[in-house]
Amino acid sequence: MLANQAKEDAKLEKEKTEALKVDSSENSPIFDEPMEDDILPAWATGSDFVSDNDFDMIDMLSLAIDQVTAQINDKREEFKTKSNEWKSKTTERLKNQTKKLEIKRSQLQERLIQQYASINDRMNRDAKTVQLRDKFSFVVGVGNACITPVMAARFPDWVPVYYTLQSLYLFPLRIFIYKSRQWHYFIFDLCYYVNALALLYIWGFSSSRFLFISCFCLSNGPVAWAIITWRNSLVFHSLDKVTSVFIHMFPALVTYVIRWMPELSSTMSVPIMTAYRDKRFPALTSHDAMTFKEAMWISTVVYVIWQTLYFIFIMVQRREKVEKGLRLTSYSWLLDDRKGKKGLIQKAAFSLGAPYKLHMFMFLQFLYNICTVMPTVLLYQYFKLHTIFLITMFAASVWNGASYYIEVFSRRYILEIERKSVKKAASESELLDRQEEAHKNQDVSEPYKMTSEVEHPKST
Repeated sequence: MLANQAKEDAKLEKEKTEALKVDSSENSPIFDEPMEDDILPAWATGSDFVSDNDFDMIDMLSLAIDQVTAQINDKREEFKTKSNEWKSKTTERLKNQTKKLEIKRSQLQERLIQQYASINDRMNRDAKTVQLRDKFSFVVGVGNACITPVMAARFPDWVPVYYTLQSLYLFPLRIFIYKSRQWHYFIFDLCYYVNALALLYIWGFSSSRFLFISCFCLSNGPVAWAIITWRNSLVFHSLDKVTSVFIHMFPALVTYVIRWMPELSSTMSVPIMTAYRDKRFPALTSHDAMTFKEAMWISTVVYVIWQTLYFIFIMVQRREKVEKGLRLTSYSWLLDDRKGKKGLIQKAAFSLGAPYKLHMFMFLQFLYNICTVMPTVLLYQYFKLHTIFLITMFAASVWNGASYYIEVFSRRYILEIERKSVKKAASESELLDRQEEAHKNQDVSEPYKMTSEVEHPKST
């Protein structure tokens, strides 16, 4: 009976020992290295007999706990060592990164300072350039306004030459400025096309009646009427606005002078001017009339050629840039909803929907060309009517310029004066505050000064 009980106790103790070994060493997720297998004495596992003294078991358990504790301490020290190594490596790496970032920041600061200096210099230089350009445009605008009427009345044969000389510097300047602003697609508009035709007629094909009629109808038709539709303004200090008036006004003036050169001459010099015109511009020899059919079909053919080229090279091949807003054209400018509400042209262009706005815009342009070319037949027939027409267009540009000066430029001028007045008032208020503060400090220091003089009188 006792023997069987002893065997069962030994078996139970063996299972506990095996469980302790498995849990404490081999399958522990905490440690990388397994514990030693010989924690308990060999006699405890190899013999079925266990002493009845429970203190032996306590000693064995204490020994196992001590070994586990030692391993835990070793692992803790190893972890501390590795942590210190990681910390030192991380600290060193952070120091290196910080040094690199400091160097990069100092370089960026130097570049920023240089950029600020460059911008400041460029702003000062650009300000002087703008002032010089505005003065130049003012001289050109006023000079044109004074010289052109006198030349047209007294020396009409010099007007084509005068127009050509101005074109030689105004057009390159316009191309350069618009190219720098990404506006150079405007150079492909109808007005530049007509100016090119006018120069081509004057210096290349002066005997071509087809070319003269196309220049006369288009320059006195859609190009001249654009002064009103595009609100061209004769603003003398703006080179851009002076050039725009020149582009839309001078081709009509040149064709006017060529057509009515004998009428512009004095009575004594009419035969001379007539002979000069017939020799210099043979297209008008013995052709005192221009039929309505002739004017319409010639101008329409020339217009359709331009519209086809414009559609292919701008609206098809470069449509992506225009639609993304990378390039500005007259098409995108007129159809852009900048003020939050659609105008008459926008409503008409979008009448069939957004997908057909380009086709509607082209149709509207064609309709505008037809409507403005029709009156040119009367302008070709009647000298006084043609004269009144040009005066009206010039007066419209002057009116638009006056509106600009009164409504826009004067407002900017007033705002600038008000801004300077505010700065002056602020500086005066700051000066008064400083004076008041100085008086307060003086009032506070006076009693102390009098007290100190009473307590410490000067020796006589």
